[in-house]
Amino acid sequence: MIETSAPATSLPLRRRRGLLVSERKVLLAALDVVAVVVAYVAAFNIRSAGIQQSGFFIPRSGPLITAGVWLVAARLAGAYDLRAAARVRSTLRVVGLTLTLSVAGLLVVFFAQPYRITRPTILLWAPLAAILVTGTRVAYRRTLTSHRLAQQIALVATPEVQAIWPEIRTQCNNLYHLRHIIDPAKPTAAERLDALVDSGSINEIVLGTRDDTSRELFAALLRCYDSGITVRSLADLYEECTGRLLLDQLGHSWLISLPMRSETSRLYSASKRAVDVGAALVGLVILGAVLAPAAALIKLEDRGPVFHRQERVGKYGRVFQLTKLRTMRVRRDDGNQWTGERDGRITRVGRVLRALHVDELPQMWSILRGNMSLIGPRPEQPHYVEQLRREIDFYNTRLTVQPGLTGWAQVNYGYGAGVEGARAKLSFDLYYVKRQSVSLDLLIMARTLLTVLSFKGR
Repeated sequence: MIETSAPATSLPLRRRRGLLVSERKVLLAALDVVAVVVAYVAAFNIRSAGIQQSGFFIPRSGPLITAGVWLVAARLAGAYDLRAAARVRSTLRVVGLTLTLSVAGLLVVFFAQPYRITRPTILLWAPLAAILVTGTRVAYRRTLTSHRLAQQIALVATPEVQAIWPEIRTQCNNLYHLRHIIDPAKPTAAERLDALVDSGSINEIVLGTRDDTSRELFAALLRCYDSGITVRSLADLYEECTGRLLLDQLGHSWLISLPMRSETSRLYSASKRAVDVGAALVGLVILGAVLAPAAALIKLEDRGPVFHRQERVGKYGRVFQLTKLRTMRVRRDDGNQWTGERDGRITRVGRVLRALHVDELPQMWSILRGNMSLIGPRPEQPHYVEQLRREIDFYNTRLTVQPGLTGWAQVNYGYGAGVEGARAKLSFDLYYVKRQSVSLDLLIMARTLLTVLSFKGR
């Protein structure tokens, strides 16, 4: 007699609720493309109405070029940051910035290929696109940022770690809805997770422990994963919502995997170096043009030296000399004093130089020599590095990449003095170390350029 084995127990399929972050971004980009294409077709027909009598016409190349330029400009402006898309003021700012960059890009296309897109069409397209894109984004905000479409999650974390959730909730803007909280230290934690699998009330579990999960809890998490529920770390969710790393949740596994994640290709390194050299040469030419009047003004104010030189710590702890135009009064007791925002030591000429960012131009020499890059964590003085190494975990990891003239911390956090300010900037710097790429570098350069054009130097 042939024996038949019992069929394996089938795991229940879970109906996923809500929209994933990736799905929301694709939807937002699709709405933008529809809006800008409709605006272009309308602008083209309004422009040609008095010229040709052929009726309504849909051009072929113009809408595609316009949509492509818009998507590139939107990426540079951070238009698909879902945090910004959920706020009215941020939406208006992002749409305005993207529209400005798009018009500039379309004008470049016009001068390169005059018959593809005409200037009158661009001028008509801009206001129409502004109205339609703003309208679609307002509709997105009102319909797709409710709790009903949010990911339903369960947080597995101790009460101390649970205190981080209010910040995540503020940043995520209804992308995630917290349904259950489970303390992993309690003996019933695994049973509660099993009950959640059966209830079907969640579709994502966020794990707020480091590397010390118990065997029973790990088995319960594995059963949740096998039933179709996403399991991710709190540090990963925090990174997604805030654009920086949660330092307190970085464990040994993260540190071990970091070299693989931050490993960059030779093509990326070569292209980044080429951009560095080109930008440094342009910056040194500009410095040559403004150095004489800037030096004269610096000398006239307090007769001190024109340049300010300091030792800074570069990649892998190598010390190099950084040069800037002097913007502060010369004092012998300022060697170990943190520079404060609106520092009283800044001279009147220095405030102007900082607002125009002219004082940074001599650093182009360090970039040309290879001690710095255009994009990367800002280099610190050796005695600050020694202090911060002792007081902040993982601080040394930021030294695994080339320091930069501007970085992810500068465009997101700005200036921060002291240990706490350094800790906050480190969370952004490590985000860059982990995710450095051409697209992230372009985003940082675009935001830096906007800061320079707004004269917001400190």
